[in-house]
Amino acid sequence: MKYSAVFILVFVFCHLLWPENAYSQKTKQQLEREKKENLKRIAEANKILDETKHKKTATIGKLSVIKQKMETTTKIIKNVSEEISLLDEEIIETNSIIEALQEDIAKMKAEYASMAYSAQKTGNSIDKLSFLFSAESFNQLMMRMKYFEQYNQMRKRQIKAISHVNRILQKEKSALNDKRFKKGDLLQFKVKENENLIVIKDEHDHIVQELTKKEKEIAKELEEKKEAVHRLDRLIKDLVRKEIERAAALARARAKEEAERRKANAKTAKERDKIDEEIKKEGIFETPEAKQINTSFQANKSFLIWPVKHGFISQGFGRRSHPVLRGVVIENLGVDIQTNKDEEVRSVFDGKISAVANVPGMGMVVMIQHGNYFTVYARVKNVTVSTGHKVKSKDVLGQVSGDKDDVYQLQFQIWRSNEKLDPEEWLLKK
Repeated sequence: MKYSAVFILVFVFCHLLWPENAYSQKTKQQLEREKKENLKRIAEANKILDETKHKKTATIGKLSVIKQKMETTTKIIKNVSEEISLLDEEIIETNSIIEALQEDIAKMKAEYASMAYSAQKTGNSIDKLSFLFSAESFNQLMMRMKYFEQYNQMRKRQIKAISHVNRILQKEKSALNDKRFKKGDLLQFKVKENENLIVIKDEHDHIVQELTKKEKEIAKELEEKKEAVHRLDRLIKDLVRKEIERAAALARARAKEEAERRKANAKTAKERDKIDEEIKKEGIFETPEAKQINTSFQANKSFLIWPVKHGFISQGFGRRSHPVLRGVVIENLGVDIQTNKDEEVRSVFDGKISAVANVPGMGMVVMIQHGNYFTVYARVKNVTVSTGHKVKSKDVLGQVSGDKDDVYQLQFQIWRSNEKLDPEEWLLKK
């Protein structure tokens, strides 16, 4: 790509004010940030995996961690490939700019050489003083002096222009070298990550083969887990129903009290009848406090903190295929977050503890009310809160408990009244 002299002038001006294209700079920053986040996920997964190293047998928990590493490594490779492509574009663009700057400097030097030759030729053939004082009038003398001054200034400006463009040229050459070194580093990093991915895939396939040999044992454990999940589901539904009934009774009492007050202030029987009709239409209403909490909770959709600082979602919300058992579909009422040993469990939002219960197969369960919304934290130990207590966001509720395979996995759910919601849509994206 060739650039015109006009482009060079525009480029030089823009280059001084804004070193790089804003979109490209943003894209590079975004890619770098994503790479760092993915590398952090890999480090977390490795830490979780290290805690089960003493267990030589293959487990679903190990498989989940390996799968997480495999998916994240694939993202890293894709991210690096995009970064390399971006650098290739920048290298091509910088090369084109360097060529244009070199051509421009050559033209400017040629123009300066021509000016210097003309000045030397003029100086040899005509004595400048004689030329000046041979003027026929004072005005002509001043014009000749101004001519020499302007000519000298033009030569000085040309020297400055050459020097200025040359500095930009050297800066672009330095930037080009930096980009080439950066590309080399990225290519080496990509090769290393591809090698890591091969190792991870082999490990994944090995664990799947080992688990396939234990299908009967896994199927039995799955049935036990299903029963535990059903017990938890029944408990939550019962607690939510009781809370709705309690809130409804409170709302009815407040509505009746408000109606009596308004009717007492009514002046005519017609006004009293109208109030009765309004109450019938309104039915049960929320308290102002509940409305405020609901609005605040809804406003934080996609921004709720995670119930644990570290970890990843090992099983998402809803129905999905079992990772080992063919043809078996499992249903998750929330999300399973696999994390470190004894990781602290924390409240994702301000609320009130509506229940703390022990559910066989699910460990201790903490349920927090946020107006019409509820968050549920299962497989918890060393619970630090009790029913009726008010909690703030990030308040510690207890620790994640481990299973017989030393897999530490929190079951986290979000409900709106008696409706189950997908927690991934509410939690802050990692």
